[in-house]
Formats: sequence, C-alpha cells, structure tokens
Amino acid sequence: MVLSNVQIFTNLGFSTAPTRNALIADFLSGGMDGLVHMSEDDVRDACTSYAKRSDGNFPIILTTLQRQRMKSLVLWVKDMKRARQAASFPTGTSSADMLAALDASLERAGTRKEQKKVGETYLDHKFTNKLKSQAQYEKFSEELESTLSMIVGSQGVPLIYVIREEEAASFDDTIPYEEAIIQAVPLSGDKFNIDKRTVHQLVMNNVHEDSDAYTYVKPLLRRRDGRQDVLALRERYNSDATQQTIINEAKSTLDSLRYKNERSFSFERFSSKLQKAYDELEDNGRAVHNGDIVDALWSRIQDSSLQTYLASLRVDYQRNQRDYKLILQDIAAEVANIKKKVSFAPGTREVNATYVLEGTCPKNGVHTDDGSVFIGSYSRNQWASDLVRPYHGEIMEARSKNGGGKGSDEGASSRNKKRRANAVKRSKRKIRKLKAQLSAARTVSAGTCTGGEDCNSDDKSSDNAGDSFGGKRSKQS
Repeated sequence: MVLSNVQIFTNLGFSTAPTRNALIADFLSGGMDGLVHMSEDDVRDACTSYAKRSDGNFPIILTTLQRQRMKSLVLWVKDMKRARQAASFPTGTSSADMLAALDASLERAGTRKEQKKVGETYLDHKFTNKLKSQAQYEKFSEELESTLSMIVGSQGVPLIYVIREEEAASFDDTIPYEEAIIQAVPLSGDKFNIDKRTVHQLVMNNVHEDSDAYTYVKPLLRRRDGRQDVLALRERYNSDATQQTIINEAKSTLDSLRYKNERSFSFERFSSKLQKAYDELEDNGRAVHNGDIVDALWSRIQDSSLQTYLASLRVDYQRNQRDYKLILQDIAAEVANIKKKVSFAPGTREVNATYVLEGTCPKNGVHTDDGSVFIGSYSRNQWASDLVRPYHGEIMEARSKNGGGKGSDEGASSRNKKRRANAVKRSKRKIRKLKAQLSAARTVSAGTCTGGEDCNSDDKSSDNAGDSFGGKRSKQS
C-alpha cells in the first residue's frame, strides 16, 4: 500500500483543500510518473501562474517554502525513476520522513549541477602517464575511475557507472543513494550510448598508441564503446596469470624489504613499499592477517637506534593489539625525533651519538651511515686526514672504554708493536745497504793503487785531509 495524493500533499504542508486539490489536478493528472518530464522552469512557471489565474478556486498564493517543496517533489520522482524504483511513498510514511527524502533530492540536484560544470573540464583530461603496459595499468585504472567519478553523464549519474563490474542493474536501498545509483542505471539505451562514447574518447586519449595496451583496444575502435575498451584491458591486465605475477612481485618485495637507517633507505619509503605490497596481496585475494604482518615487522626494522623503542612497542602490542599501519605511524614519529638528535653531516655529531667498533670504516670522516662514530681500525692515510684528525682523542678514549677487542687498548698496543717492528726492519735494511755501498767503495780503491809512491799515501792522505778538514797540520798551523 502507498500514500494517496491527498496524503502526500498534506504531508508536504498543503493543508487547505482548494490549494491541495488544485495542485493535484495540475501536477498529478498523469500520476507521479508524469513529473519526470517536468523541468525546474516548468515547476516555477506553474507555481507563479496560480496567483494570476481566475478559474476555479483561484487565485492561490504559494509561499516560497511551498514552491520549493513542489520542486523537491519533482526532483525526488526523477531520482526514483533514474534508479528504476517506484515513485511512491509506502503507507505510514510520516511527514518528517517524506520531507527529509525530498530535501535530500534537492541537495543532490544542487551538487549534481555543480559537479556537471566541474566535470566538463575533465572531458579532455590527460593522465599523468599514458597506459603502455602492466607497469602503468594500476595507476591508469585509478586515475580513470577518479576522472569518471567527476564527470556527470547524460543520465545525471557519474560516468563511473559505464565501467562498473556488474552488468545487470540493481538498486540497493541500504547504501547511500549516490553509491546505489551507479549500480542501478541500466547499461543500455540512447543515453547510455552517449556516455559510453564519452568514456571511449577519454580512454583512447590516455592509451599510448605505440604500446601493448593499444593493441588490445584497437580491434574495438569502430564500436566507440568505452565499456568494451575497459573490459578488454581488464581481461589482459587483471587475468589470473597477471594477478599471480603481482602476487609474486609483492612477496619478493616483502622478502627483501628491510629498514636499516635514514641515509640508505628512508623510513617513509620503507613504509610505503610495505603497505603497497600488502595491499596488492589483499587486492588479489591473498590478504595477510594483521597479526602476521606485525610479527614480521619487528625483524624488518634493523636500525640499532630504534631497537629499544621497538621493544616497548612489542610489549604494548601484546596488551593492546592494533593495526600495523598505526604502528608504522608511531615508528615514523620516533624516526623523526632521532633525526633531530643526530646530524649526518661530515665532521659533526650530536653528544648522544653512539660508537661503532665493528663494520666497514667510513670512506670520508669518522661517521657511519646512522651517524655513529667509527672507532675501529683506520688506514694510515685516513687516520692522518683532516676529517679524522680532530676526533683522535675521542676515538682513543672510546677505544679505552670499549673493554678490549678490536680498536681497544689491546688492539692499539698490538698495532704499535707492529709499527715498531716494521721500523726496526726498515732501519736494518738501510744499514745493510750502507755497508754494501761502503764495501764496494773500498774494493774499488784497493784495485786502483797497484804500486809506486802514490800507493803509500795513507799517511799523506790523512795529512792532506787534515789540512782541509781539521787534520793534524791544520791543528798545528
């Protein structure tokens, strides 16, 4: 059972019988369905004419509120017909419920009008990247759906309805009207033909002509059917084989994804890649339980400066389990705090920075990737460089406090012993070389003096040498 016309207009606030009867006769002579063909101008002209007419019980003066309610009634009937629903109110519908439904239709009409103006600017919209292959399909699909949601088609519904998954039309009155109408509009008729050509134009403007994607839609060009274009792309890029490829890539990403420090790989990027991988698994029917994600999260974060904070988060999680995305937000905030405390610039260090004994020596300066001071072994050239020299005292002190091992006093003592041993070896080699040179010189001198007075010249040589270099004669003189 449904409300009668008299009851409907009574609920709308037309309590006077002559006014109510005149409106019913004028507006509902063809029933509620007849209002579908009335425009806003028709409603306004009809309401205005009552004050000038003299037939029957006229003139009738309608208030502004009454005129607005008549306009809202027409818009509500159009909304129902657009959704292929009966334009009637069930028996027992209160005045408040009826007016709320009409107000919602009036508000939707205003929003639709504004959206239609905005949507006109998207008809020739160029996407960020034209579709070429599987790599761009996800972003292409997201941008296509976003764009079609902004454009109001000839049926008064966003063009996203053209590429919906379900072929059959159905209206779900348990969800908001704006969502339900997308599933309720039939994919047939003259207005649908107009809309599917608009979608075709938008798709072709954003598919690269020299690509695999173009080959999949090329056989459909003559149809100018945007729905068939999108279905062809989905069949290629959303097939079981393609989904399995996406699943494998997501798993591979998760297997290798680790966060070590900000310099090598920012936490923001780590978080983004992590969430994307899990989202792709969920989109392809392989969703991972939140508890399993959190369990694996702790070992993925290997930054030593975060381990204490992670331990506290693990304890909190045991008491109050939360979504892993919220935990990532907490860790991101802690990373930001650490970045404020530790400077990564060469030659500068915050007082709270840690010391690192193991690992690879920095190529420049004394700081590792996470901002810690390296106190292990340096090469001779590095140790003497201008970037390391100011830290000699600090490094030696840190080594002494390390309690032995590589880089401690024991290590330093061992290196000093090696240096002294090497110095002794170098000195011995120099002495042996000098002795060899002296011996060679004496051999040459002995071979030259073979006889005569000149060979007995040791004393003379000594005397002569004394003349010039402080010998006996020079002293006597």
